[in-house]
Amino acid sequence: MLSPMLSFEEAHALLNAQPVHPRVESVPMSASLEELLGRILAEPVATESDQPSFDRATMDGYAVHLKGDTTGFQVVDTVIAGQDFEGSIEPGQAIRIMTGAPCPKGLTVVPVERTDNGDQTVEIEASALIPEKNIAWQGQDAKCGDVILGAGCRLGPTTLSSAAMAGAQTLRCFVPPKVGVVTTGDEIGSSGPASVRNSNGPLLGAFCAALAVPVERRHALDKEDHLREMLQETMAGADIVVTVGGVSMGTRDLVPGMAAELGFKPLFHHVAMKPGKPLFMARHDDGTFFIGLPGNPVSVLATAHLFLAPLIGRFMGDWRPRTFAMPMVHDHEYRGKRRLFLPARLEDGGVGTVNWNGSGDFYAAAFADGLIDLAPSGSWKAGDPVRFLPFLGHTPGETGLRPGFEATNGDCC
Repeated sequence: MLSPMLSFEEAHALLNAQPVHPRVESVPMSASLEELLGRILAEPVATESDQPSFDRATMDGYAVHLKGDTTGFQVVDTVIAGQDFEGSIEPGQAIRIMTGAPCPKGLTVVPVERTDNGDQTVEIEASALIPEKNIAWQGQDAKCGDVILGAGCRLGPTTLSSAAMAGAQTLRCFVPPKVGVVTTGDEIGSSGPASVRNSNGPLLGAFCAALAVPVERRHALDKEDHLREMLQETMAGADIVVTVGGVSMGTRDLVPGMAAELGFKPLFHHVAMKPGKPLFMARHDDGTFFIGLPGNPVSVLATAHLFLAPLIGRFMGDWRPRTFAMPMVHDHEYRGKRRLFLPARLEDGGVGTVNWNGSGDFYAAAFADGLIDLAPSGSWKAGDPVRFLPFLGHTPGETGLRPGFEATNGDCC
Protein backbone atom coordinates (compact mmCIF):
# COMPACT_ATOMS: atom_id res chain seq x y z
CA MET A 1 0.00 0.00 0.00
CA LEU A 2 1.38 3.39 -0.99
CA SER A 3 1.93 5.73 1.95
CA PRO A 4 0.20 9.10 1.70
CA MET A 5 2.40 11.99 0.59
CA LEU A 6 3.05 14.40 3.44
CA SER A 7 3.76 18.08 3.25
CA PHE A 8 7.27 19.23 4.14
CA GLU A 9 5.95 20.61 7.46
CA GLU A 10 4.10 17.38 8.30
CA ALA A 11 7.20 15.28 7.66
CA HIS A 12 9.31 17.53 9.89
CA ALA A 13 6.65 17.42 12.61
CA LEU A 14 6.88 13.62 12.64
CA LEU A 15 10.66 13.78 12.80
CA ASN A 16 10.61 16.31 15.62
CA ALA A 17 8.10 14.22 17.59
CA GLN A 18 10.54 11.31 17.85
CA PRO A 19 12.14 11.11 21.30
CA VAL A 20 15.93 11.33 21.24
CA HIS A 21 18.20 11.26 24.28
CA PRO A 22 21.41 13.17 23.53
CA ARG A 23 24.61 12.18 25.30
CA VAL A 24 27.19 14.67 26.56
CA GLU A 25 30.91 14.30 27.20
CA SER A 26 33.78 16.51 28.33
CA VAL A 27 36.40 17.19 25.69
CA PRO A 28 39.69 18.72 26.87
CA MET A 29 40.95 21.79 25.06
CA SER A 30 44.23 19.88 24.72
CA ALA A 31 42.52 17.28 22.50
CA SER A 32 43.40 17.08 18.83
CA LEU A 33 41.68 19.42 16.43
CA GLU A 34 40.01 16.38 14.87
CA GLU A 35 38.28 15.78 18.20
CA LEU A 36 37.23 19.42 18.63
CA LEU A 37 36.41 20.91 15.24
CA GLY A 38 32.75 20.77 14.39
CA ARG A 39 31.56 19.63 17.81
CA ILE A 40 28.40 21.18 19.27
CA LEU A 41 28.55 22.70 22.75
CA ALA A 42 26.11 21.23 25.27
CA GLU A 43 26.87 23.88 27.89
CA PRO A 44 27.82 27.56 27.56
CA VAL A 45 31.37 28.83 28.01
CA ALA A 46 32.02 31.81 30.29
CA THR A 47 35.15 33.87 30.78
CA GLU A 48 37.35 33.03 33.76
CA SER A 49 38.81 36.54 33.91
CA ASP A 50 38.35 40.01 32.49
CA GLN A 51 39.39 40.47 28.88
CA PRO A 52 41.79 42.15 28.65
CA SER A 53 42.89 41.06 32.11
CA PHE A 54 44.94 44.27 32.52
CA ASP A 55 45.23 47.68 30.88
CA ARG A 56 47.47 47.07 27.86
CA ALA A 57 49.08 49.12 25.14
CA THR A 58 47.63 48.76 21.65
CA MET A 59 50.60 50.40 19.93
CA ASP A 60 54.39 50.19 19.95
CA GLY A 61 55.58 53.55 21.24
CA TYR A 62 55.82 55.43 24.52
CA ALA A 63 53.58 55.51 27.57
CA VAL A 64 53.88 59.05 28.89
CA HIS A 65 52.75 60.92 32.00
CA LEU A 66 51.44 64.20 30.62
CA LYS A 67 52.72 67.48 32.09
CA GLY A 68 50.95 70.59 30.87
CA ASP A 69 52.10 71.54 27.37
CA THR A 70 55.35 69.61 27.67
CA THR A 71 56.31 67.73 24.50
CA GLY A 72 59.72 66.46 25.61
CA PHE A 73 59.83 63.54 28.07
CA GLN A 74 62.53 61.67 29.97
CA VAL A 75 62.58 57.96 29.09
CA VAL A 76 63.05 55.98 32.31
CA ASP A 77 62.36 52.33 31.36
CA THR A 78 61.10 49.85 28.77
CA VAL A 79 58.16 47.43 29.10
CA ILE A 80 57.58 44.54 26.70
CA ALA A 81 54.64 42.18 26.33
CA GLY A 82 54.49 39.64 29.15
CA GLN A 83 56.51 41.86 31.50
CA ASP A 84 55.00 43.75 34.41
CA PHE A 85 56.05 47.24 35.47
CA GLU A 86 56.09 48.02 39.17
CA GLY A 87 57.74 51.42 39.26
CA SER A 88 56.17 54.85 39.15
CA ILE A 89 56.18 57.38 36.32
CA GLU A 90 56.29 61.04 37.26
CA PRO A 91 54.81 63.87 35.18
CA GLY A 92 57.17 64.63 32.30
CA GLN A 93 58.49 61.06 32.21
CA ALA A 94 57.83 58.19 29.77
CA ILE A 95 58.56 54.52 29.27
CA ARG A 96 59.12 52.80 25.96
CA ILE A 97 56.26 50.27 25.59
CA MET A 98 55.41 47.45 23.19
CA THR A 99 52.01 46.33 21.88
CA GLY A 100 50.32 44.07 24.43
CA ALA A 101 52.46 45.20 27.37
CA PRO A 102 50.78 46.30 30.64
CA CYS A 103 50.31 50.05 30.76
CA PRO A 104 50.69 51.74 34.18
CA LYS A 105 47.73 53.75 35.42
CA GLY A 106 47.41 57.40 34.52
CA LEU A 107 49.45 57.29 31.32
CA THR A 108 48.69 57.66 27.64
CA VAL A 109 50.31 55.73 24.81
CA VAL A 110 51.75 57.54 21.81
CA PRO A 111 52.66 55.49 18.70
CA VAL A 112 56.34 55.57 17.87
CA GLU A 113 55.72 57.21 14.47
CA ARG A 114 54.45 60.33 16.27
CA THR A 115 57.80 60.70 18.10
CA ASP A 116 61.49 61.17 17.35
CA ASN A 117 62.09 57.62 18.70
CA GLY A 118 64.57 58.88 21.30
CA ASP A 119 66.37 56.67 23.84
CA GLN A 120 67.12 58.91 26.83
CA THR A 121 64.58 61.57 25.99
CA VAL A 122 61.75 61.58 23.48
CA GLU A 123 60.15 64.45 21.63
CA ILE A 124 56.46 63.95 20.81
CA GLU A 125 54.13 65.76 18.43
CA ALA A 126 51.86 68.00 20.50
CA SER A 127 48.72 66.79 18.69
CA ALA A 128 49.51 63.20 19.74
CA LEU A 129 49.44 63.99 23.46
CA ILE A 130 45.81 63.03 24.13
CA PRO A 131 44.96 61.56 27.57
CA GLU A 132 44.29 57.80 27.80
CA LYS A 133 44.79 57.02 24.13
CA ASN A 134 45.82 53.69 22.56
CA ILE A 135 45.06 51.62 25.65
CA ALA A 136 42.82 48.55 25.82
CA TRP A 137 41.24 48.81 29.25
CA GLN A 138 40.85 45.87 31.60
CA GLY A 139 37.47 44.22 31.03
CA GLN A 140 36.45 46.37 28.07
CA ASP A 141 35.92 43.29 25.84
CA ALA A 142 34.36 41.02 28.48
CA LYS A 143 33.98 40.86 32.25
CA CYS A 144 34.80 37.79 34.31
CA GLY A 145 31.82 35.42 34.10
CA ASP A 146 30.42 36.78 30.82
CA VAL A 147 29.06 34.03 28.56
CA ILE A 148 30.89 34.17 25.24
CA LEU A 149 29.74 30.86 23.68
CA GLY A 150 26.23 29.49 24.07
CA ALA A 151 24.97 25.93 24.17
CA GLY A 152 24.33 24.80 20.61
CA CYS A 153 27.37 26.64 19.26
CA ARG A 154 29.44 24.73 16.70
CA LEU A 155 33.18 24.77 17.38
CA GLY A 156 35.23 26.27 14.57
CA PRO A 157 38.40 28.37 14.34
CA THR A 158 36.91 31.53 15.90
CA THR A 159 34.81 29.81 18.56
CA LEU A 160 37.67 27.53 19.63
CA SER A 161 39.90 30.58 19.91
CA SER A 162 37.24 32.32 22.02
CA ALA A 163 37.07 29.30 24.33
CA ALA A 164 40.84 29.31 24.72
CA MET A 165 40.86 33.06 25.42
CA ALA A 166 38.15 32.56 28.02
CA GLY A 167 40.38 30.10 29.88
CA ALA A 168 38.31 26.96 29.25
CA GLN A 169 40.13 23.73 30.08
CA THR A 170 37.37 21.35 29.00
CA LEU A 171 34.29 21.78 26.84
CA ARG A 172 31.02 19.94 27.43
CA CYS A 173 29.95 18.72 24.00
CA PHE A 174 27.20 16.56 22.59
CA VAL A 175 28.28 13.11 21.43
CA PRO A 176 27.60 13.00 17.68
CA PRO A 177 25.55 10.10 16.36
CA LYS A 178 27.23 7.40 14.31
CA VAL A 179 26.02 7.34 10.73
CA GLY A 180 26.14 4.38 8.39
CA VAL A 181 25.68 5.05 4.66
CA VAL A 182 24.63 2.32 2.24
CA THR A 183 24.49 3.28 -1.42
CA THR A 184 22.48 0.83 -3.52
CA GLY A 185 22.19 -0.28 -7.12
CA ASP A 186 23.80 -2.78 -9.48
CA GLU A 187 24.67 0.05 -11.84
CA ILE A 188 26.64 2.05 -9.24
CA GLY A 189 30.37 1.57 -9.67
CA SER A 190 29.96 -1.22 -12.23
CA SER A 191 31.67 -1.42 -15.59
CA GLY A 192 29.90 -1.15 -18.92
CA PRO A 193 28.12 1.46 -21.00
CA ALA A 194 25.19 1.84 -18.56
CA SER A 195 27.29 2.08 -15.39
CA VAL A 196 26.98 5.02 -12.99
CA ARG A 197 29.85 6.38 -10.90
CA ASN A 198 29.30 6.43 -7.15
CA SER A 199 29.22 10.16 -6.43
CA ASN A 200 26.66 9.94 -3.62
CA GLY A 201 28.93 7.97 -1.31
CA PRO A 202 31.65 10.66 -1.26
CA LEU A 203 28.96 13.35 -1.00
CA LEU A 204 27.43 11.88 2.15
CA GLY A 205 30.78 10.92 3.64
CA ALA A 206 32.05 14.49 3.26
CA PHE A 207 28.70 15.87 4.44
CA CYS A 208 28.97 13.93 7.70
CA ALA A 209 32.64 14.84 8.09
CA ALA A 210 31.71 18.53 7.76
CA LEU A 211 29.34 18.03 10.72
CA ALA A 212 32.04 16.18 12.73
CA VAL A 213 29.91 13.04 12.60
CA PRO A 214 31.59 9.61 12.32
CA VAL A 215 30.49 7.74 9.21
CA GLU A 216 30.98 4.33 7.61
CA ARG A 217 30.14 3.64 3.97
CA ARG A 218 29.02 0.47 2.22
CA HIS A 219 27.44 -0.44 -1.10
CA ALA A 220 24.65 -2.96 -1.67
CA LEU A 221 23.64 -4.62 -4.91
CA ASP A 222 19.98 -4.88 -5.95
CA LYS A 223 19.74 -8.33 -4.43
CA GLU A 224 17.77 -8.93 -1.27
CA ASP A 225 20.42 -11.10 0.39
CA HIS A 226 23.19 -8.60 -0.25
CA LEU A 227 21.07 -5.61 0.77
CA ARG A 228 20.05 -7.40 3.97
CA GLU A 229 23.69 -8.21 4.77
CA MET A 230 24.88 -4.64 4.21
CA LEU A 231 22.04 -3.16 6.27
CA GLN A 232 22.60 -5.58 9.14
CA GLU A 233 26.31 -4.76 9.22
CA THR A 234 25.49 -1.06 9.18
CA MET A 235 22.83 -1.33 11.89
CA ALA A 236 25.33 -2.97 14.24
CA GLY A 237 27.34 0.24 14.60
CA ALA A 238 25.06 3.12 13.65
CA ASP A 239 22.57 5.43 15.32
CA ILE A 240 21.35 6.52 11.88
CA VAL A 241 21.24 4.24 8.83
CA VAL A 242 21.20 6.19 5.56
CA THR A 243 20.49 4.50 2.25
CA VAL A 244 20.73 6.01 -1.20
CA GLY A 245 18.39 4.82 -3.95
CA GLY A 246 15.87 2.02 -3.93
CA VAL A 247 13.02 3.98 -2.31
CA SER A 248 10.84 4.78 -5.32
CA MET A 249 8.33 2.52 -7.14
CA GLY A 250 10.58 0.42 -9.37
CA THR A 251 10.77 -3.37 -9.27
CA ARG A 252 14.22 -3.16 -7.65
CA ASP A 253 13.34 -0.50 -5.11
CA LEU A 254 13.83 -2.89 -2.23
CA VAL A 255 14.79 -0.56 0.60
CA PRO A 256 11.44 0.14 2.37
CA GLY A 257 10.49 -3.55 2.39
CA MET A 258 13.91 -4.62 3.67
CA ALA A 259 13.81 -1.94 6.37
CA ALA A 260 10.47 -3.35 7.54
CA GLU A 261 11.89 -6.88 7.51
CA LEU A 262 14.70 -5.71 9.78
CA GLY A 263 12.27 -4.25 12.31
CA PHE A 264 12.07 -0.60 11.26
CA LYS A 265 8.65 1.00 11.57
CA PRO A 266 7.86 3.60 8.90
CA LEU A 267 7.37 7.22 9.92
CA PHE A 268 6.66 8.49 6.42
CA HIS A 269 7.34 7.75 2.76
CA HIS A 270 6.98 10.45 0.08
CA VAL A 271 7.14 14.17 0.81
CA ALA A 272 5.63 16.90 -1.37
CA MET A 273 8.98 18.46 -2.23
CA LYS A 274 11.23 18.78 -5.26
CA PRO A 275 13.75 17.28 -5.47
CA GLY A 276 13.45 14.39 -3.02
CA LYS A 277 9.82 13.29 -3.21
CA PRO A 278 10.43 9.52 -2.51
CA LEU A 279 12.15 10.25 0.83
CA PHE A 280 11.60 7.42 3.34
CA MET A 281 12.05 7.51 7.11
CA ALA A 282 11.58 4.83 9.76
CA ARG A 283 12.71 3.93 13.26
CA HIS A 284 13.61 0.72 15.05
CA ASP A 285 12.43 -0.16 18.54
CA ASP A 286 16.08 0.02 19.68
CA GLY A 287 16.08 3.72 18.73
CA THR A 288 18.03 3.47 15.46
CA PHE A 289 16.77 5.79 12.74
CA PHE A 290 16.52 4.83 9.09
CA ILE A 291 16.43 7.46 6.36
CA GLY A 292 16.17 6.38 2.74
CA LEU A 293 17.26 9.08 0.29
CA PRO A 294 16.38 9.06 -3.40
CA GLY A 295 19.20 8.15 -5.77
CA ASN A 296 19.47 11.23 -7.95
CA PRO A 297 22.46 13.25 -6.69
CA VAL A 298 20.75 16.64 -6.32
CA SER A 299 17.96 14.87 -4.41
CA VAL A 300 20.61 13.42 -2.12
CA LEU A 301 22.16 16.85 -1.61
CA ALA A 302 18.81 18.48 -0.86
CA THR A 303 17.38 15.79 1.43
CA ALA A 304 20.69 15.50 3.29
CA HIS A 305 20.45 19.19 4.16
CA LEU A 306 16.71 19.25 4.81
CA PHE A 307 16.23 15.97 6.70
CA LEU A 308 19.50 14.17 7.47
CA ALA A 309 21.17 17.23 9.01
CA PRO A 310 18.19 18.04 11.29
CA LEU A 311 18.03 14.35 12.25
CA ILE A 312 21.72 14.43 13.18
CA GLY A 313 20.94 17.62 15.09
CA ARG A 314 18.35 15.81 17.23
CA PHE A 315 21.28 13.98 18.84
CA MET A 316 23.07 17.28 19.48
CA GLY A 317 20.65 19.49 21.37
CA ASP A 318 18.27 20.03 18.44
CA TRP A 319 20.89 21.84 16.40
CA ARG A 320 19.57 22.91 13.02
CA PRO A 321 21.17 24.27 9.84
CA ARG A 322 20.40 27.98 9.62
CA THR A 323 18.54 29.64 6.79
CA PHE A 324 18.70 33.32 5.91
CA ALA A 325 16.32 35.75 4.25
CA MET A 326 17.97 36.92 1.04
CA PRO A 327 16.67 39.09 -1.82
CA MET A 328 16.33 37.58 -5.27
CA VAL A 329 18.59 39.28 -7.79
CA HIS A 330 16.43 38.30 -10.77
CA ASP A 331 12.74 37.71 -11.43
CA HIS A 332 11.73 34.06 -11.12
CA GLU A 333 8.56 32.08 -11.72
CA TYR A 334 7.76 28.54 -10.53
CA ARG A 335 4.55 26.79 -11.58
CA GLY A 336 5.13 23.38 -9.99
CA LYS A 337 2.84 21.83 -7.40
CA ARG A 338 5.51 20.69 -4.96
CA ARG A 339 7.65 22.86 -2.70
CA LEU A 340 10.88 23.50 -4.59
CA PHE A 341 14.37 23.66 -3.12
CA LEU A 342 16.32 25.16 -5.98
CA PRO A 343 20.13 25.45 -6.24
CA ALA A 344 21.08 29.11 -5.92
CA ARG A 345 24.26 31.13 -6.11
CA LEU A 346 25.29 34.08 -3.99
CA GLU A 347 25.69 37.21 -6.07
CA ASP A 348 26.19 40.87 -5.29
CA GLY A 349 22.95 42.02 -3.68
CA GLY A 350 21.36 38.64 -3.02
CA VAL A 351 20.90 35.16 -4.52
CA GLY A 352 20.38 34.10 -8.09
CA THR A 353 18.88 30.85 -9.33
CA VAL A 354 20.99 28.31 -11.18
CA ASN A 355 19.66 26.83 -14.39
CA TRP A 356 19.50 23.06 -14.02
CA ASN A 357 18.31 19.99 -15.87
CA GLY A 358 16.60 18.30 -12.94
CA SER A 359 17.69 16.26 -9.95
CA GLY A 360 20.35 14.35 -11.88
CA ASP A 361 22.23 17.53 -12.82
CA PHE A 362 24.72 17.68 -9.99
CA TYR A 363 27.11 19.98 -11.82
CA ALA A 364 24.44 22.68 -11.59
CA ALA A 365 24.15 22.14 -7.83
CA ALA A 366 27.94 22.22 -7.48
CA PHE A 367 27.86 25.63 -9.17
CA ALA A 368 25.56 26.86 -6.37
CA ASP A 369 26.17 28.00 -2.80
CA GLY A 370 22.97 26.61 -1.31
CA LEU A 371 19.24 26.10 -1.78
CA ILE A 372 16.38 28.56 -1.92
CA ASP A 373 12.94 27.57 -0.66
CA LEU A 374 10.19 28.31 -3.20
CA ALA A 375 6.48 27.74 -2.57
CA PRO A 376 4.40 26.04 -5.29
CA SER A 377 2.89 28.16 -8.06
CA GLY A 378 4.70 31.36 -7.15
CA SER A 379 6.56 34.20 -8.77
CA TRP A 380 9.21 36.51 -7.36
CA LYS A 381 10.47 39.88 -8.47
CA ALA A 382 14.05 41.02 -8.06
CA GLY A 383 14.36 42.21 -4.47
CA ASP A 384 11.70 39.86 -3.08
CA PRO A 385 12.99 37.88 -0.07
CA VAL A 386 13.43 34.09 -0.12
CA ARG A 387 14.84 31.70 2.47
CA PHE A 388 18.39 30.62 1.62
CA LEU A 389 20.04 27.53 3.10
CA PRO A 390 23.85 27.58 2.60
CA PHE A 391 25.45 24.25 1.78
CA LEU A 392 27.08 22.77 4.88
CA GLY A 393 30.86 22.43 4.72
CA HIS A 394 30.97 24.87 1.81
CA THR A 395 32.73 28.23 1.54
CA PRO A 396 30.43 30.70 -0.25
CA GLY A 397 31.71 31.60 -3.68
CA GLU A 398 34.03 28.58 -3.94
CA THR A 399 31.95 26.54 -6.36
CA GLY A 400 32.47 24.26 -9.30
CA LEU A 401 32.11 25.52 -12.85
CA ARG A 402 28.91 25.22 -14.86
CA PRO A 403 29.49 23.15 -18.02
CA GLY A 404 28.71 25.20 -21.08
CA PHE A 405 29.33 28.51 -19.35
CA GLU A 406 32.56 30.47 -19.62
CA ALA A 407 34.33 30.99 -16.32
CA THR A 408 34.62 34.55 -15.05
CA ASN A 409 36.87 36.19 -12.49
CA GLY A 410 36.05 34.80 -9.05
CA ASP A 411 34.78 31.43 -10.29
CA CYS A 412 36.58 28.65 -8.49
CA CYS A 413 37.81 25.21 -9.53
